[in-house]
Amino acid sequence: MQPVPSLCGVVAVWLHILASFAHGQRQDGMSFTRHPQPLDAPLGDDVNFECNLNLPAERFAWRHRRLNSDKWLAVPHIPSNGGKTSRHVVNFDDESKAGDYRCIAFYGSSGLASDPARLTLATLQKFTDKSDVVIRVAAGNTVPITCPVPYSAPEAIIQFYKDNNPIQNVNGKTMVIENVKVSDSGSYHCSASNYITSQLFSSNHKTILNVHTNPTFQQPYFIKQPQTEYKVLRGKNVTLECFGVGYPVPSVTWSRLGSPLPANSIKTSMGLTIMNVQSADRGEYDCTWISNNNAHIKSVIILKVMEAPKVIKSPKESTFSEGGELELSCSVTGEPHPKVEWLINGESLLPNDNLEIKGSTLVISEVEKKHAGIVQCAASNEYGSDSGYNLLWVNPKQQIGTTESRPDYGVPNPRHKHTRGGGRRRIKDGKRKGTVVLVPPNQPNVTRLSDASVMVRWSVPNNTGLPIQFFKVQYREFGQKVNLGKQGKWMTPNSEISRNVTTFEVPDLQPDHTYRFRIAAVYLNNDNKLSRNSDRFHLKKIGRLQRNKMPIPLLTNTKALSPHEVLLIWQNSDPSAEIDGFYVYHRASTTAEDYVKTTAEGKNSYNITISYLQPDTTYEFKVQSFSVDAASEFSKILRQKTKKVVIEHHENDNRNDHGGNLTLDSRVRPADDRNANMYAIIGGVLGGSTLLGGLTAVAVVYKRTKHKQSRESSQSEGKPITNGRVMNGGVTDSKMNITSNPLAGLDTSEDIIQPKSGQQSPMEMASFLNGQNNNSNNHNTSDTVGTDVNTSYTEPTLLQGSLPIEQPL
Repeated sequence: MQPVPSLCGVVAVWLHILASFAHGQRQDGMSFTRHPQPLDAPLGDDVNFECNLNLPAERFAWRHRRLNSDKWLAVPHIPSNGGKTSRHVVNFDDESKAGDYRCIAFYGSSGLASDPARLTLATLQKFTDKSDVVIRVAAGNTVPITCPVPYSAPEAIIQFYKDNNPIQNVNGKTMVIENVKVSDSGSYHCSASNYITSQLFSSNHKTILNVHTNPTFQQPYFIKQPQTEYKVLRGKNVTLECFGVGYPVPSVTWSRLGSPLPANSIKTSMGLTIMNVQSADRGEYDCTWISNNNAHIKSVIILKVMEAPKVIKSPKESTFSEGGELELSCSVTGEPHPKVEWLINGESLLPNDNLEIKGSTLVISEVEKKHAGIVQCAASNEYGSDSGYNLLWVNPKQQIGTTESRPDYGVPNPRHKHTRGGGRRRIKDGKRKGTVVLVPPNQPNVTRLSDASVMVRWSVPNNTGLPIQFFKVQYREFGQKVNLGKQGKWMTPNSEISRNVTTFEVPDLQPDHTYRFRIAAVYLNNDNKLSRNSDRFHLKKIGRLQRNKMPIPLLTNTKALSPHEVLLIWQNSDPSAEIDGFYVYHRASTTAEDYVKTTAEGKNSYNITISYLQPDTTYEFKVQSFSVDAASEFSKILRQKTKKVVIEHHENDNRNDHGGNLTLDSRVRPADDRNANMYAIIGGVLGGSTLLGGLTAVAVVYKRTKHKQSRESSQSEGKPITNGRVMNGGVTDSKMNITSNPLAGLDTSEDIIQPKSGQQSPMEMASFLNGQNNNSNNHNTSDTVGTDVNTSYTEPTLLQGSLPIEQPL
């Protein structure tokens, strides 16, 4: 008699089925599309953490690790019905609740843990400076006025004063006065403010500057002792400060031990600024001030480049026998070297007599059934965290006197045949048989934002057809030898964009490369239709030079119009500049979310009303101008609090209201019960005569359940979900994702070419509910385009192989 596998084992096989449709995804098919984000908050606030996955989980749990502790503790969490999204609200009424939080998504008893996010107490300490600083210097030198900034979370906002009058347009903790004059003499001090806690403190003492015109010779000296070591995260900018003065006024030279200065470095009055710091930029830098009589002083500065952790090799999928020895390893990078944590089913492992952790290697001397499931290697340092994971299988001990064998699951024939182009069979007029009218978006426009990012904008004609659920942006790179067919395959960022949104920022592009972009609209029946491809766009590498030529808007005023609307007013600092419009950014001040981006078209635009905001919430706003070639630096940030909601009672309070109260969070639908239905179905089927026949019945019933849900969902309209026009990420739960290959099959442009194999990007997503099927025994999948209106599902297919024995830890 064959043993019946556990429900968790069936779930694991189901995950393998999903993975068989996901080109290039990790073998278990699951991944977090959004991890919880770090937050600063004052005591008394309610803090929201959120995680999102690409596949619906059966349930979620949350863990908390206090500051300076290695132990993760379970926290009370309101149970949910699973789904793709989980939220955890922390009532931050005690400092002990600060620390790290992570969510765990469970598929049966197998759990996958997110990267941790830190909750930090928002605070601003008082200044600790002890005495006045007196600076006496000859006219013509460059003088720094430094603010002794106290600790602040988040980073404090600094304001400088001269003779108690505020000084405008100074950023950072050092104010530099170039070519100092006698009129610059005076008393300087600074203040620090925390915009979350509203704390404001002023420095205890002042900097007294005396500028003289006495031509007496003065040998060069450091007016401010240079910092001897800098630590900077790779990809960030850094300025190595070095301030020397004397008479005659000395000049500064910069050099680097053993190498020339980086090509991305610029000498400024502040010092040596290095843009987009890379690992090769680390080393010793020498700052030398020389007067015209060859008198000089020198300072040595060490630059260290830090890196966030990265798991470059995950633990491999492995099968171990119960009672045997387990050894798994992973490879990690980072600076400083990351600390490695091992987890099984979302629970952190601590060394004991049976378990040993040797750096990035896990050793278990006696494997148990509870070890089956998902094994994770998580790396972390002060600059971030990353994890890699895979499946761990455990073969149970054989019972003496009995012969057991594991069932062999065949791969059923595919339900649908595919055409050569990867799409479904079409009728002569080119439309899918049985579909309704699908109105595609218009051809997108592209604007350069930086050396590595662009903004894509589009519009939608009057839609008399099926309503749109959300958008996806796709892009394709063209190589140097376009005529030889060297362009890349279509890439799809993970973000699903709200149907109300018509702007999207595409990051992580390559400078001096050529791209085309297109927009995919996904409709209520989970079908999709593409816009025309954009014109070819060459992303020029022009650095900050062209960016600095764009006029920075003057954000002059904000006004709360209602609990859900704020009016922004700005001025164009250079009306003669050739600009196409303005990008307006906003986000809640108490979150670490990405900015929501809105477009104001036209150089004469000067105001915009941001809607769908939360009541009684402080938001921060900033603006930049843009043209086809570049975007400006950001304006200063202004903050504005929306009005409180005034509750009014009416007789018709039950009417439908699509006003500003509807936010992104309220858009997320409660997790449907499809997982529960499936488990119930599996439980009933497993009592059948053979597991193969039962699982086939599972597939049929599951297919009908999905079909019914598709019909029900198509009968209801979506609601507006987010303020502004665009946010990188929008709809957090949908029935369809986009892969590059199905949409590439729809491409009717003149540059169609089959992509190379093995080029799948992690940004591409599985479309397993949209008509993809296996059509060979080696599990290769063919591309497909959309689905018929009445067949927006895929029949599950079982893979061959043994089942893991999974039990909770």
